[in-house]
Amino acid sequence: MSNTDRPDDAPVPTPGTVSSSDEVTIRRAPKFGVFIVGGALLGFVVTLIVISLTMNLDRGDQQETQSFGSLVGYFGLWGVAIGGFVGALVAIVLDRVLSRRAARLTAERVEVEMPPETVEGEIEDHGDQAR
Repeated sequence: MSNTDRPDDAPVPTPGTVSSSDEVTIRRAPKFGVFIVGGALLGFVVTLIVISLTMNLDRGDQQETQSFGSLVGYFGLWGVAIGGFVGALVAIVLDRVLSRRAARLTAERVEVEMPPETVEGEIEDHGDQAR
């Protein structure tokens, strides 16, 4: 009986391990894109509300020449820009506050190096390889 008939009896190679320690900082950080997009959406909603509340105000003898849609389109651009800017400022302030709560820890990195496997026997040629 050959050694390949009983693979359970084959010696198992032991892996070699290499470890190193690194100092890492763990902290929470806001996602800036979410704050900017959220601020822009909130700015547009506020603009929409302000325009709808002030649309029917009595302006004396002035004629209204602008429609609701054109006012929303024009002031909506300003609302989106200002809201995105405010959202970015909130994210920056929140990032500064959360960076003070950061914890410094020591992390251990373990690299496992497996020895190459050796196979005893012959390689069969099936004729599908170019010579």
